Amino acid sequence: MPADRDMNIFDTASAWAERLLAERALDAAAEAELEAWLQADPQHQAALNACLELEGMIDAAHGSDWADGLIAATEAELAAQEAPGRPAWIVPAVIGMAAMLALAIALPVWTGMLGGDRTADSNAPVQLAAVETYSTARGDRQEIALPDGSVMTLNTGSRVTTAFVAEERRVVLEAGEALFEVSHDPSRPFIVEAGGHEVRAVGTAFNVYSRDDGRTVVTVVEGLVQTRIESGPASAALLRAGDQVELVPGEPAPEPARVDVVAATAWRQGQLIFDGRRLSEVVSEFRRYNDLDIAFADGQLGELQISGSFDPSDSEAFLAALSATESVRIERTGDGIRIHASGENVQP
Repeated sequence: MPADRDMNIFDTASAWAERLLAERALDAAAEAELEAWLQADPQHQAALNACLELEGMIDAAHGSDWADGLIAATEAELAAQEAPGRPAWIVPAVIGMAAMLALAIALPVWTGMLGGDRTADSNAPVQLAAVETYSTARGDRQEIALPDGSVMTLNTGSRVTTAFVAEERRVVLEAGEALFEVSHDPSRPFIVEAGGHEVRAVGTAFNVYSRDDGRTVVTVVEGLVQTRIESGPASAALLRAGDQVELVPGEPAPEPARVDVVAATAWRQGQLIFDGRRLSEVVSEFRRYNDLDIAFADGQLGELQISGSFDPSDSEAFLAALSATESVRIERTGDGIRIHASGENVQP
């Protein structure tokens, strides 16, 4: 029956969510099993993300008005059931998950009230993290072998800080862009902080771009990653190879887009590949690599669609290719470069 099938989906999704949110990564066999389950039915990923999000809400409420947070989260999910097309498993899922997580949160609190040890091993020595900072100048790229065997490649104008301890491997992307090829270690999750979100590897390679406007673009090259908000409304989502999301500080992850990961990470080979990108966005990308002063005579020109492969260090070749489209004309002034529509009169 459909209801039985929906509950089976929820049961499996709930089990995977609990496992993913535990303080450990998946081994290769479990990762392959999860990938196969996700690909078997589009509802599987929706169910898993719903479970991850609800658990994240409860985690955020832990230790501070958690009951109010639990009730609000449950009511919000129940209210959403009126939306057409929502799978039937959501209602019992929310109730069951809420009860299960409420007990998980309350149990240690009750234990403490009854005299149990709420600070087990409080006399244990504090472990200091091995902290390192890496950066690249404009136009540079750098491949870095991390102490755990992972490889981090920094793009132009990037800065990261790494802090590795026995329990986890944490990287803070302060600016720019980096691609991470994560060495598999089920006992030490690999977590990247950027733009108010955490991106947690579940055995994977992924790209994180911290944009100047505060948004963070995450592209999964292979394997799986989980995104979570660091503060604010709790939310979690699982992304697969080929998924890309644009994360806004304090907001849940949107539905992922499917992208060409080769094009998205072509910067590692010194290329920028665009397929129908707005000219204004293309110019912004070139500015990351060059001291390029480009202005538009008409703001509407920035909406032109650009496709092609370019060397980011060769702005002259880009401008020549742009002129060849016959849609624009290039004016060179003492202040820089001005882009006009092809019909405008431009000084030679």
